[in-house]
Amino acid sequence: MPAENYKKWTVVAVLVIAAAVVLFAVITSERKTETTSVGGSQQSPTPTGPLTDFATQPPMQPDKLSEDPKQLAMLGDQYFENGRYDLAVQMYEKALQKAPNDVDTYNDMGLALHYLGRPDAAVNALMKGTQVTPSYQRVWLSLGFVLMSTGKNDEAKTALKKAAELNPGSDMGQEAQRMLGSLK
Repeated sequence: MPAENYKKWTVVAVLVIAAAVVLFAVITSERKTETTSVGGSQQSPTPTGPLTDFATQPPMQPDKLSEDPKQLAMLGDQYFENGRYDLAVQMYEKALQKAPNDVDTYNDMGLALHYLGRPDAAVNALMKGTQVTPSYQRVWLSLGFVLMSTGKNDEAKTALKKAAELNPGSDMGQEAQRMLGSLK
């Protein structure tokens, strides 16, 4: 392999890794500050997703698990945090059977599938999330990240532009802009 190609691929790999680290940091930050408007009042959402702080919550055991989709998703999050993406996906699938409109769970499942090396399934899960809640910035950013990681840059640009447009001033909007800049 010529030295130029090696350098080119090294730069691409470094950019993708840097984007993953920044995306993780942005999502962590956004989960801590995000609020949902309910009936005109501001209310903190129930923490879900692979970035939930489990130090303050006792771990759940699968044999004692209720049929509550939030608990199933939280168990999936625990598996995700421990790198057990296969088990995380199983829990997310069970949660989605009971709560098929949970965009956070689609987002988390898409990321877990991505880390399992199943890019097509990851994209499908994330696309379902965009259909469930088209205004949910995080799922668009995750979709752009997964598409970018698999080399589908034109599709990634579309998803990242949507993420940036939804709230350009947020951390996720700024990360989407940064990722778009690295695709040019």
